[in-house]
Amino acid sequence: MRSLELLLPTLRWRDPMARNRAVALLVRMGPLAVPPLLARLEDAETAAERRAAADALGRIGDSRAVARLLWALEDPAMTVRRASIVALLRLEAMNAVPRIARMLEDESGGVRVIAADVLGKFEDPRAVSALVRALGDVQWYVRQTAATALGQIGDRRAIAALEKATRDPRKSVARAAAAALRALRA
Repeated sequence: MRSLELLLPTLRWRDPMARNRAVALLVRMGPLAVPPLLARLEDAETAAERRAAADALGRIGDSRAVARLLWALEDPAMTVRRASIVALLRLEAMNAVPRIARMLEDESGGVRVIAADVLGKFEDPRAVSALVRALGDVQWYVRQTAATALGQIGDRRAIAALEKATRDPRKSVARAAAAALRALRA
């Protein structure tokens, strides 16, 4: 299809607004766009193009993308790793939870915070121990998001760690931990 051939190269454009518009058009094409997007996710030269492919694949909602998105969690670019985590959530890929939980140890705080947020949205108890460890992260925003995620999951195994987190020196972390405890005890 000619429009597909014209749209795919736009994924590498530097202008994020134009690139996002191209993603939206590819999403409207649906399953037809999946095979070339999978190829772009795997072997595109630029991180912008790989990130856009991951974004589009998540928005299309085709489960054929799950395996390739799991593979993309190892991408050298943190923007691609973040987009892949969000795409896996959009695809409701419950089998991705353990792999996303491991992303809480990523070198990038931006990846860790997205991973914590997504794990909370999955509400899967398999993520509890990794999120409890994330309550000790060096970045306050990761600790805060981990506390919130633990409240969303609602697993009582997190109570002791959340009680400790209510004494975090960063007030927003302590408040998030207190809110999570209230949710767990409700």
